[in-house]
Amino acid sequence: MSGPHADELNRLHAEIDHLTTIHRTAAGLAHALTEHLADEPFCLADQLARLLDGELEPDDIPEGET
Repeated sequence: MSGPHADELNRLHAEIDHLTTIHRTAAGLAHALTEHLADEPFCLADQLARLLDGELEPDDIPEGET
């Protein structure tokens, strides 16, 4: 593939890579927060980290906790 379609495809792949990097960095930060929190804040931070890491889906989080 060449031309404008290839350029757009490459741009989209670069954007996806960038967003994936941001997502993984955010997940790492959320995991780091869990080491400094306790009780309820710990559980919420842990859920956030697991959600960002892809270990949880939004439907896995009980409705009262969102």
